Amino acid sequence: MRDQMGSRDPNDRLDHVLRHELHWDAPPELTACLLALIPGAPKLAVALAPRPKPWYSMLVLVLTAVAIGLSLAVAWQVYSAVGTELGLAVVLDQLRNAPMIGLQRLYEALPASRQAVALLVAVSDQLHWLLLALVLWLALDGWQPRFRRVPVSP
Repeated sequence: MRDQMGSRDPNDRLDHVLRHELHWDAPPELTACLLALIPGAPKLAVALAPRPKPWYSMLVLVLTAVAIGLSLAVAWQVYSAVGTELGLAVVLDQLRNAPMIGLQRLYEALPASRQAVALLVAVSDQLHWLLLALVLWLALDGWQPRFRRVPVSP
């Protein structure tokens, strides 16, 4: 039965193709960057690709910003045209007023719910102020996150 199916030695065609496709050589730049993370690792002489000139980088950045701005302007015009055609302004106005209508119906059904909602709003306001104070304290204190380097075992 084995002779009819063919031999399964390492020189089999599928095995050869798989071995060839699964073999990957790391680029020398990546190897150099990874070795630079390890203290005491030997330095590799790597010819880095030349960086583009600053004017070229600035030109690409400006052209990208212009393309994004034009795309947003066109999208805004299309949205405005479709929105006025479909009456999206009325729908957005109804969505904006929906929470107020819901709260009013809740107050009519359960008059005692006013105190619970007021308490939740007060707690929410205090938590926002606390978060703002924490962010400002960390920013003004000069906090910088400390990342632990995990030693790489050979």
